[in-house]
Amino acid sequence: SPLGTAVAAMRHPSFAELFIAAASWPVVRGSAPPKYDAATWKSLITGTSCPSATWLTPKSGGSGGMVSCEIREGGGRHFKFPVGEFDIDEQVFVPAGTVIEGNANPNDPSDKAKQPDPSTQTFFVATRGVHDPHAKYCGTNNNMKPGEAQQLRIGFLLNSDTVVKNINFQGKDTTRPYDNGSLCGGAAFETPGCVSPGFANGVGNGWVGKQGCYDITGKGNGLVTGDGRGVENVVIESVRLNDLLGEGQGTQIAVWVAQTQDGSATRSVRVTNLVSMLTRGDGINFHGNVQNSVVENCHIENTGDDIYAVWEGYATGPAGIVFRNNVGKNAGVTRNYGYGVCIAVYGAMDVTFTGTKCYDPPMNNACENGPFCNSCLAYVHDGWFGAVYPDGNSIKFSGNEYFSMSGSPITDRPLVRSDKNSAARVVTSEKYLLPWGVQLLIGCQRLLLYCESGLAAQKRQHHTSDGIGQTRIRLSCMVMAAAQWQQLAEFDAEAGP
Repeated sequence: SPLGTAVAAMRHPSFAELFIAAASWPVVRGSAPPKYDAATWKSLITGTSCPSATWLTPKSGGSGGMVSCEIREGGGRHFKFPVGEFDIDEQVFVPAGTVIEGNANPNDPSDKAKQPDPSTQTFFVATRGVHDPHAKYCGTNNNMKPGEAQQLRIGFLLNSDTVVKNINFQGKDTTRPYDNGSLCGGAAFETPGCVSPGFANGVGNGWVGKQGCYDITGKGNGLVTGDGRGVENVVIESVRLNDLLGEGQGTQIAVWVAQTQDGSATRSVRVTNLVSMLTRGDGINFHGNVQNSVVENCHIENTGDDIYAVWEGYATGPAGIVFRNNVGKNAGVTRNYGYGVCIAVYGAMDVTFTGTKCYDPPMNNACENGPFCNSCLAYVHDGWFGAVYPDGNSIKFSGNEYFSMSGSPITDRPLVRSDKNSAARVVTSEKYLLPWGVQLLIGCQRLLLYCESGLAAQKRQHHTSDGIGQTRIRLSCMVMAAAQWQQLAEFDAEAGP
């Protein structure tokens, strides 16, 4: 049928390949930067010394640049890296009090999608990536040993009072493993916590107060990154991700704040002027007990899932979280639009989203997960993924804008959706949903197209006008129309004026 053909086209890998391939095209300007292996720099970061000058030898031989180090006021170390491409082969532990600074800001404030001149930039490039969708990744059913996750999640593990700024990072993952389907990490920048995502196969109310690390099914394990506890004062500023190589190569996520083993909070994380051009999962995800943290002036495109997400899990303390003046574009493309919106909340106490510009493809009627794909600017989820909304919670939206990929205002979808009977208290200065009459008209138009497609297919299949078959289709559509009418009426009543 025409509908079946349309669905097949949406799900076929080639539907998204052009978006993925176009996400990263190498720019050649100036001289090519020297390349260094991981051994030239990694021990500087993970160690305790602070040599004022460390001269580097490129892979090609000869003389290279210099990494400098200064003692920070109040303690800690400040490393400055030169222009170059630096191999990174594991999740590098960044000790408390460490600053990693590259040569120059890679992001043009007037056009953040514009690639920088490589001859001015500091790159960290993964030496390998995940290519097997069946790879063990999240410790589900104890399928991993301690330390194995750190070999897959190539990037930086940021501890308290750390700063990363003015660098580029390039991952080499080309798939999102099934074991990472609920999302457990794999970001260029992570904070310590559990390797597994925590219980997510249902509501989280019965899990409130539990400590420890658990897989998606609720089976416990002791897998952690770092010491598994919360950190504070983490700054990620003026960084650029997954824009050096093409062919769909990237990290799983841009930033992942992990759920902690003992439930301790991760506080005061500030992500500013981050640009990510391709990820296999989310863009930025604050998971677990995250408090008093800000994401602002970021630009994220071409994800495989939600772009900006707060996922409390069954923690009850996440509060004081602000996402401000960010851009999200083309959510879900790297997994063929199977899941993803610009903003998603899976439980929280107090979070604000303001000044977001979201650019979405056409309404994804073929989405295998219903309204979870490109159906709104923001979705506030409940009843799954362990989402908990404590009494007195407030999920606030203001000043957000919703556009098509070409920049025209989107009018056939709401700005914000939430689940029926949700405990989330959504506060918005914008119209929560499209006017009820407009929604009903759009819904009926879609049903009409569906019915006509079904009737046409039935005629072609039987080479005749089968009155009984057509009557069945029409009756089915009437039932669907009635159900949609009732759902829209309930939604409008709950949303209020």
